[in-house]
Amino acid sequence: MASESELIAALSAIFSSAPSAGEVVGIGDDGAVVSASGLQVLCADMAVEGVHFNRKWSSLYEIGGKITAANLADVYAMGGEPEHLLVSAGLTSDFGVAEVEELAQGIRDEASLCGAYVVGGDLSSSKELVIAISVVGSIKEGKKPIRRSCAKVGDHIYISGLPGLSALGLELIKDGCESGYPIAVKQHKKPILDYSKAQSLVGKNISSLIDTSDGLYTDAGHIAEASHAGMVLDADLIKKIPGFDELENNASELEIEVWDLVFGGGEDHRFLCTSPDDLSALGFYRIGDVVKGSEVTVKGASPTKKGWSHRFKNS
Repeated sequence: MASESELIAALSAIFSSAPSAGEVVGIGDDGAVVSASGLQVLCADMAVEGVHFNRKWSSLYEIGGKITAANLADVYAMGGEPEHLLVSAGLTSDFGVAEVEELAQGIRDEASLCGAYVVGGDLSSSKELVIAISVVGSIKEGKKPIRRSCAKVGDHIYISGLPGLSALGLELIKDGCESGYPIAVKQHKKPILDYSKAQSLVGKNISSLIDTSDGLYTDAGHIAEASHAGMVLDADLIKKIPGFDELENNASELEIEVWDLVFGGGEDHRFLCTSPDDLSALGFYRIGDVVKGSEVTVKGASPTKKGWSHRFKNS
């Protein structure tokens, strides 16, 4: 592995572009210094090789982008906008300057989609590649965090896009059929998030919001539990989301139940929210309703897989 000074120099060249908004001291000192006012959103996530990603089929660029996207989505799911990132990594012995640069470029490029900047971090050696990212975001003045706990009976349930693509992509990779449905494979290796849709919710009448990192059924359950309400997810409404037919056809070819992908597949990072208003003009799709109760019910389908655990997967 390259020396620490060589790696830090390479990282500084990638991340030390124009200073981000509010940045006073960036990379190169004992710590980053930023100015802040109003409400701040703080999120952190750790990814471990063999648990959250697999270098056998994902490039370092894709891995960097994938892990960054997961962190950025958490900030947006709180009604905030990401600004600064701290990235720490445990690097394996095969890492040199080129490998660090590729990983860093994936992180930088994904963060730049949101106008966010890496302002610091740390490096160490490790038997497995480990990446930990912390993100600091802000909530616009006069606005409040959008929490999981305020869904109300009578609200509609909306999602920003079709769930299940990442899970299908993983199955296609394992089956050696990456060319069969490239969109799904890409969604697994480095998910494409429509950050603008999350931004469009700020200031609207949104009662709860979450990103579907753990799967539609599980994350709907998080809202139901926090809000002390029931959630009815309607399979017939989900079928109307663009791309469903292609998802179903590819699942059938692999002999996989499509509803297990839709409800049990994670890492799509779609934005799932509730509102009494019609959000279709914002590009969201109604998929159900909030009702009395405390559980998630699926109408029109019987999925056997209803959750996604990073702890036990090997993607």
